[in-house]
Amino acid sequence: MFVPALLCNSGSDTMVSPASHPLLLTLLLLSHFTFCISYSRPKALLAPISYDESTSLYSINLGNKNSLLLDLENSVFWIDCVNTSYSSPTLSLVRCRSAVCNMASVCNSLICDGGAPPGCSTCYGPPSPVCQNSSCSPPISNSAISTSTTSTLWTDTFPVLSTDGRNPGSIVDVPNFPFACADDLLIRNNSVPAGVVGDAALSQAKIALPSQLAAKLSLKRKFTYCLPATSNGKGVLFFGDSPIVFLPNIDFSNSFQYTPLLTDPSQPDSYMIDITGISVDGVKLNIDLNLLKIKDGTGSTVGGTIITSTERYTQLESSIYDELAREFKAAAHARGIKDAPAVSPFDTCFDGSTVSGTRLGAAVPEIDLSLKGSGGVVWRIFGANSVVSVQDDKVVCLAFLRRKQYETRAVVVGTFQQQDALMQFDLATSRLGFLSSLLGSMATCSDFNFTSSV
Repeated sequence: MFVPALLCNSGSDTMVSPASHPLLLTLLLLSHFTFCISYSRPKALLAPISYDESTSLYSINLGNKNSLLLDLENSVFWIDCVNTSYSSPTLSLVRCRSAVCNMASVCNSLICDGGAPPGCSTCYGPPSPVCQNSSCSPPISNSAISTSTTSTLWTDTFPVLSTDGRNPGSIVDVPNFPFACADDLLIRNNSVPAGVVGDAALSQAKIALPSQLAAKLSLKRKFTYCLPATSNGKGVLFFGDSPIVFLPNIDFSNSFQYTPLLTDPSQPDSYMIDITGISVDGVKLNIDLNLLKIKDGTGSTVGGTIITSTERYTQLESSIYDELAREFKAAAHARGIKDAPAVSPFDTCFDGSTVSGTRLGAAVPEIDLSLKGSGGVVWRIFGANSVVSVQDDKVVCLAFLRRKQYETRAVVVGTFQQQDALMQFDLATSRLGFLSSLLGSMATCSDFNFTSSV
């Protein structure tokens, strides 16, 4: 059970005069010191990540209790309180116009309330976990299906797993943690992996998991994840600041390149970066760089690059995709790789028998994303993250798609390009740290040691 750090304050009220009881003072100080060591706050928290092949989505397990969709775009942590019959002795309703409710304003790609606090619920039936009169009712979303709805905000104590960066530690109870109760609208029709009961809101919003965990446990306001490439192993999500150690004993915490996280005033909860150019095998693409800039002032979000956790393959504005595919084909042909007919949903495919393999994936042209940052920041995409094998490995396709019809960003970075990479979202310094592939170090995202150290 987590004990708040205020129990370890140096100034402790006591009815005993230390001056008149020196031996007692020594014993008190010794026991107090030992107590503080035993119950000090963790520096980091841990959650295993699972990949579901049927939905191409990722989920995390929070404190061995709740399986939640990994969602960078959602701002309010929510749980389906209908099918899960949610109940708890520490459950407390959040009233509208309260301080917690005022903090629950959200603005992402699916929802934007303009900074206004959520409204008050009015129920037209008997009270339930998903509807209570005069309660705080924030909007919630599921980015995987681009759907939102309203909810009822509560607080409760939630267990999370601590870590030293090498192994799992003890369970920590986080008190008075805000979350939303919802019906099953956002998880119907197999729209999330089996067993998922809610959404792990990982956006930049004040009420989202990263900021709330940091505030409740005095953690660094950052999180790092590593997405597994298959469903056979677990990836890992760290909250806070710690070593990042994978088997056999490789610490990747000092291996990051950094690029600023941009802020779009019309979508401040989301994670955006500045791509300044794209190259294939060293050849710079002739693209309209103005497309890569965030436009504002029109009321709609257009241009720029957003990072997602619910789209599988990176989407590109059509002219950018055409230029990438053209240059990738030319570079592939120069390597002796032959074309193959397109395989939906991919437009650019190759004969798998003409593609050899390396420890970094298929031996195909390298794609470089040049990013804003000091000293030249480059996200290099090797074969493991640039092409996908289909039709029993007979065909290899460029794992990029034209952007969806209603998508307004020029680039939407998908999870295929992030798998077996380290992605660190540092909210305190507004920067993204990344290591584009662990494969070059003979590691994968499934190499974290989940054997407990306690």
